[in-house]
Amino acid sequence: MNRKILIIGLGSIGKRHLKNIISLGYENITLIRRKNISIKEFPNLKIYTSIADACKVNSFDTAIIATPTSNHFKDFLEISKYKIKNVYIEKPISFSIEEAKKIEEITNKLNLNVVIGFDLHFDLGLLKVKDLLSKKIIGKVCAFHAEVGQYLPDWRPHEDYREGMSAKKDLGGGVMLDLIHEFDYINWLLGPIKNIFGKNNHISSLKIETEDVSINLAETTNGILGTISLDYLQKELSRTCKIIGDKGTIIWNYKDSKVTWMTHNNLSWQEFNYNHIERNDRFISIIKAFLNSNSSEVDQRLTKVSFALESLQIVLKAKKSNIENKLIEI
Repeated sequence: MNRKILIIGLGSIGKRHLKNIISLGYENITLIRRKNISIKEFPNLKIYTSIADACKVNSFDTAIIATPTSNHFKDFLEISKYKIKNVYIEKPISFSIEEAKKIEEITNKLNLNVVIGFDLHFDLGLLKVKDLLSKKIIGKVCAFHAEVGQYLPDWRPHEDYREGMSAKKDLGGGVMLDLIHEFDYINWLLGPIKNIFGKNNHISSLKIETEDVSINLAETTNGILGTISLDYLQKELSRTCKIIGDKGTIIWNYKDSKVTWMTHNNLSWQEFNYNHIERNDRFISIIKAFLNSNSSEVDQRLTKVSFALESLQIVLKAKKSNIENKLIEI
């Protein structure tokens, strides 16, 4: 466990990664927390308030960027100056196509191993769906309906949701970037998505600057039609995806940790249940895969910059569609 790891950002996801990395046996860890506040849980770790200060006196081969979306690009630019070869950036890669493309350019130029944190690629249910699709269990895929919703004030009960990243436009918030997973996994399972028509707005009484409801109609290059629905409003978490083929149907239910499918030749629902798996197991799996990867050998479940850029383009084109009130080609 000889990685020299720099973790930038100690919000909820940064702390999760830190605890998971420690649980995997890594010890040479340094933290960046720009608010000069002591972290009582980790009294033995070195803590700095800037990347420059940390890198003046330490060398690192690995960095994890877990800051607000609006900071991803400038944090990546800064660590790239210090020849840190392995970089994990929380999703989304950025809130700007231009910034994301610059990250891609620098990654390729310096031959960096950059991974974007789309952890649902490690969800056992979605991996089962991917396997069923590869076996053409439901024949030709024709349609899909992806949906997710959860009440924003419940996301981080110890924080004021009105002051968090999700509520602020300048921090890269809003339900579409927060829940970019849905656009990403549809593109991963069924894509590429070729065009999209989207409507989104701040409709509820939530005291936020960003959109809280987003409804999108998408078409893939294979002619598959589907909907992607997102909201900050449902008190009880709902996250499902129904994929409809000409010979059957697959349903992924995230909350119940199960995948069910029925075919025209077998009218009883078959089930894959993985409720023995904890949510954090998925985060351990993705960070472990990242820490075991390098620029020449990468776990195929990990999301590289080029694919993360596609997901961001889909979201931003959906936002453009809302403004222009027309179908937009990806």
